[in-house]
Amino acid sequence: VYRINWLKARARRDRWKEEVSLVRHEMLWTGLWLEYHKKMWEQRALQSTEPGKEAYANKQMGLWNDFASKARLMFRGKQMDGI
Repeated sequence: VYRINWLKARARRDRWKEEVSLVRHEMLWTGLWLEYHKKMWEQRALQSTEPGKEAYANKQMGLWNDFASKARLMFRGKQMDGI
């Protein structure tokens, strides 16, 4: 009985280790994805020839930059190693 409980607890621990690893990677990927969109809109703003399109691209760039900044702030200190 004790061995079965020990094996169940070990399997539970292993699942949580995997989940923590996945969440850490998702936090990293989220930040990179938001930065990618910010850079994409920055390029569109630089390539724009019309003032309206440039203003829209700058607005979108600021929006994605805010998303990336908030994500960095929320994820700060949560990507710890060694678990």
